[in-house]
Amino acid sequence: MLHTLKQKLAQEIHEIVSRPVNDLVALMEVPRDIKFGQVALPVFRWAKEWKKAPPIIAQELAQKVKEMNVENLSQVTAVGGFVNFQFEDTFVQSLLFNECFDKGKDIGGSNVGAGKTIVIDFSSPNIAKPMSVGHLRATVIGQSIYNIAKSQGFNVVGVNHLGDWGVQFGRLALAYQMWSEEYDFSGNAFQSLFDMYVRFHEEMKTQPELEKQGSLVFKKLENGDQEIKKLWEMFIDISIKEYNKIYKLLGVTHDEVLGESFYNDKMKPTEELLSQKGLLEESDGAMVVKLDEYDMPPCLIRKSDGASLYATRDLACALYRREQMRGDQLLYVVGVDQGLHFQQVFKVLEKMGYDWAKSCKHIAFGMYKFGENKMSTRKGNVIFLKDIVDKAIALCAEVIEEKNPTLLNKEEVARQVGLGAVIFNDLAGDSIKDVKFDWDRVLDFEGDSGPYVQYSGVRCKSLLEKFGQELPRATKVALSSLEERALVRLLLSFPEVVATSYQNFKPHYLANYLLDLSKSFNNFYHKCQILKADDEVKQARMLLVHSTHLVIEKALNLLNIELPNRM
Repeated sequence: MLHTLKQKLAQEIHEIVSRPVNDLVALMEVPRDIKFGQVALPVFRWAKEWKKAPPIIAQELAQKVKEMNVENLSQVTAVGGFVNFQFEDTFVQSLLFNECFDKGKDIGGSNVGAGKTIVIDFSSPNIAKPMSVGHLRATVIGQSIYNIAKSQGFNVVGVNHLGDWGVQFGRLALAYQMWSEEYDFSGNAFQSLFDMYVRFHEEMKTQPELEKQGSLVFKKLENGDQEIKKLWEMFIDISIKEYNKIYKLLGVTHDEVLGESFYNDKMKPTEELLSQKGLLEESDGAMVVKLDEYDMPPCLIRKSDGASLYATRDLACALYRREQMRGDQLLYVVGVDQGLHFQQVFKVLEKMGYDWAKSCKHIAFGMYKFGENKMSTRKGNVIFLKDIVDKAIALCAEVIEEKNPTLLNKEEVARQVGLGAVIFNDLAGDSIKDVKFDWDRVLDFEGDSGPYVQYSGVRCKSLLEKFGQELPRATKVALSSLEERALVRLLLSFPEVVATSYQNFKPHYLANYLLDLSKSFNNFYHKCQILKADDEVKQARMLLVHSTHLVIEKALNLLNIELPNRM
């Protein structure tokens, strides 16, 4: 919608500035103050070429545009090195209201990705370990990018790349053989698995021989030992059932669940392919692909003892996702500490001659910190994701009981708001930054928070219910107060915000937009009479409420947050 205004302007003025339309559209900004209008054109970059100071260029350009009498353009002003454009209020409103009526719940969507497939790898917990607060990031960031990409017309395949292979399963199988009778596998199987996992690593401190024994048991699993394989399959089944409870609660979906073990038979062919392309070299008994030209250490493909590595598996995985899943873009939502690993894997793919390697993207995120240290499941030093979710919902239930005890569906609302608080808290900041875990921060229900945004949406819905009439598609009334103009302009920018969130894989752009939109709406709500206004003004303002409700609900859904009916 805002793009429409920019496009209209660019088509009108591109000849007088001798610049292509698309270049002008990309250059245009939104003025900081709504009194200057909806669109601003900075002219600083032309100062050297035109040999004039930016304020003079802006004044001259503003005068030329005024003389053009551009349709629906009500005001053109020069401020410093900017030319600001104000369109007629009724014209801008009609753009917004028509878009909302035409697109409805598809507002903010586009078809830019039509015919293209994105494969996105996210969440990916390790079998037999409860998801910690660290998995919260991989899960909610991945799901939101999944949702946003779908809204842009892409075919999106979400993959859960479970950590279901490795020496830890030999150790866990050995632990099960030694201690299973001491644990409750009939009523609390998953917790029993985790307790055994922690116990085994504690026992290794005083019985170092356990490490070697665990490796030998894993070797049996690799060799197809049926007894160990049955235990391994049981561990996977127990774990997936537990993870699915969390996913269902969070509203998370994966299209494919393909663990590390899925690629076991694909690594040898991948290694042979590397050899055929002349990329494998020996280094201290190990096989590597050198990356000196990229100022990177060599990528380890096979250890000196013959064991494969994560890089081998991820190369096989990338080839499968490209060739079998037909992924035009491969996304990996994985912690920032794996940055070098993915850089190496992508560069190896490039050296193999695959141009599509440039479409592989590591969407890195910072880690939650526990005190001064990273959390460790081996040490049992973990805050579990389920505990966070349960506590958030319980806290919401307490607040509802205190402030609105007659609220219908209290349990459902507590779930929606509690989950909204946890998810929004994670997505509101740039995902690349580390986050020190803080209960007060996670469960902050005031100020810049998910519940605040949800409450703004609920307030819109309440107004619509009280209005109780069918809304007209358009209005002749001009919504011309600063509060109304500011809200209209923010709503117009929604499709651009969604597109930018996708292009940069940054859900926090959308989360921060929601905070700005909620503040703008509440400012409008408190400054402008709505239901008590004259009929024509009331209808116009209710159209603005309807548009706000539609955008808030859609934006929350893209972040995988529900909008309650009541709060």
